[in-house]
This record gives sequence, structure tokens and C-alpha cells, in this order.
Amino acid sequence: MRFFPVITAFAVAALAVGAAPKPKSPTPPAPAKAAPAKPAAGKGDPYSVTVPVDASAASASVAENNAINGGRARAWTELSHRLVPQKDWGKLPPLDTDALERLIRGYSVANEKRSTTRYVARITYVFNPAAVKHVFRLANLGVAEQGGTAILLVAMAPSYNAHSAWAQAVAQAKIASAQFPLVTPIGDAVDQSSLGPLRFGDAGWGQVQSVAARVHAGEAVLMQAGNPAASKLTIRMRRIGPGQPVVLSDVEIPVAAGTPPEKAYAAAAQQAEAAIEDAWKNRGTVDVSKKSRMVAEVRIASLGEWTSVFSRLSSVPSVSDVDLIAMNTGEARVGFSYTGTPDQLRAAAEQSKLTLTDRGGSWWIAAGGESGGEAASPE
Repeated sequence: MRFFPVITAFAVAALAVGAAPKPKSPTPPAPAKAAPAKPAAGKGDPYSVTVPVDASAASASVAENNAINGGRARAWTELSHRLVPQKDWGKLPPLDTDALERLIRGYSVANEKRSTTRYVARITYVFNPAAVKHVFRLANLGVAEQGGTAILLVAMAPSYNAHSAWAQAVAQAKIASAQFPLVTPIGDAVDQSSLGPLRFGDAGWGQVQSVAARVHAGEAVLMQAGNPAASKLTIRMRRIGPGQPVVLSDVEIPVAAGTPPEKAYAAAAQQAEAAIEDAWKNRGTVDVSKKSRMVAEVRIASLGEWTSVFSRLSSVPSVSDVDLIAMNTGEARVGFSYTGTPDQLRAAAEQSKLTLTDRGGSWWIAAGGESGGEAASPE
């Protein structure tokens, strides 16, 4: 098919202007002494962090100000550790109060208590994703984008039993700051009938998928615990499910003589879940210091469909500088910059309900689960 350049086609230019979202004006950060902003932090927002604060000073206003500033530093530590693999924590740059204030879009306060000299509360800080990624980029650090589905944890000792001490420990050991949702089975008779017969070494996704669907999980990790009475407790882990595989190493913790099994299991569950989170962060880490450029074709049936695809593509976290290059009846060509690898871009696009397909060296974008069609031959 022949494409007509946008620069020479008035109608296409008008369409592009109408479809492109209006640029957003940057929101100035909330000053330390001003009343807190009320950001709308959505559930599961990876850039929203809640921390307890407690500060004392000669006056109530100074105590409140100190608590809010101190909370920013704690929130930044939690956020950066949530987004960056543990091996790179030592590379995180130190940030002063002013730098932290510029990273935060706003904050909200709950459970507030104050006296003439003390201020106590729980504060939710909402960070600006673009500003945070800029800090990582300057430090040559990658960032793991939020996963789209939960990870089902199946506790086995050696088989699954919802009422076992190991299963109970895994169910209770959820990491509060985990970027990737970790869930456990409902644990009723339905789950027991599906998971009870599992064997760690050869269990497949088909045997677990129905249980995972009940808790909205898209993949699973089998966690088989060894003997808690031994001097060393070993947790073997194996990921199953569709999509990109993850290699998980065994977790081993020393166990002091006389330690109750429940206590040993609790410590092992914490370490195992931390290892799972870090493995998923490493899998999804995008190198924000390196950018690539891609040109892709888009099938469109209407102005509304084009507007939707353009908006979804622009909302992909690793995508920037989206341009309409050319358009013809029923088809468009777009160019954009992105960070990370094409596989990471494809996974990120799926979170925005877009399908990115490589067809013989030509990239195609389609809404939802559509395949985009074959690449057109030049005429």
C-alpha cells in the first residue's frame, strides 16, 4: 500500500492533532509547610507509598514539618527498593530534602494525632513516575515496571495442604512493599482437590490454572519446604505458567536447635517471597538509560479506533515521543521511542491492551488481542 506523508495531507494532520492527547502541565510539588495535596492514588499504584511518621519538636508546627520531611525519605527508600533489583540498591543516589520534594506529586494524611510538641500520622506519598525514572536514568539504573497479574504461591511440604504450618506461614508472610502481587490459594476443598496431587518436579500450568484464576493470578510459584527441624531449612522454588520464564534459586536459612517449626517457616517464607519479588524485578527491569526508535503499522477502522490506539500507545510507561508518520485508508504508520528490549516493550504494551507483533521485520500494533495482519508489500 502507498502511504501519504502527513505533512502534505491537511485532513490527516487534522486527525493527528485531534487524536493526540493534550500535554499535561507539570504539577508543582507540595511545599513542606503547606497543607498536603489530596492525590488520587489508585489501588496497587507502584508509585504510591504509605509510611508511619512520628516526630517531636519545640512546637506542633515544627514537629509536623519534621515528620512530613522524614516521611519523604522513608517513602523514597521503600519506593526505590520496590522498583530497583536488590543488587543495585547500593547504586541509588543520595537525595536531600529539596530533591525528594521535587519527586513527589502530593501526599495525604490518615490517623493523625498531635500535641503541642509531637506529631503522629500515616502519610501516603504519591511520586511522579517520570521524575523518579529520570533519577534512575541519571544513575544508570534500570527500573522494573509493574506486572499486570498476580503470582500464585503454592506451599508444598512435600505436597499441598492448606492447613499445614508451611502453607499458613506463606499465607501470612506477604511483603507489604511487594511490587508484584503475591497471592495464595483460597484453600477450600476445590483447591485441595486440584493442588493436593501436585508433584513439585513435573507439575504443569494446566494443573494449577483453575486455582490461579480464582485469585486472579496469571502464573504460579511452587514452594516446597524441607524439614524445619533440621539445622538448615531449604525452600525449593519453581515457576510455572505462560509467558517469559523465571529461574528461581533455592532459599536456605539456618535453624537454631529448638526453634518451633512455625517460627522457622515464617522466616523462610519471608526470605523466599523476597527472592521471588527480586527475581520478577530482574525479569522486568528496563534500562531507562538506553532508548531505541521503532516504526510500526496500525490497522484502523475509524477515527475513534485511531484515537484509542494512539492514546494507549502514549500511555505505555516505556514509550515516548509518539508521532504519526503517514496514513492511508484503514491504516497508519507511527514512530516512537522506547526504553528496554522489544520483548519488554511487547509486555508493557499488553498492559495497555495493545498487541505488538513482529511480522518479517515489520512491526504491527493492534488493539486488544488482535494480531495486526500481514505486513504490506511496497508497491
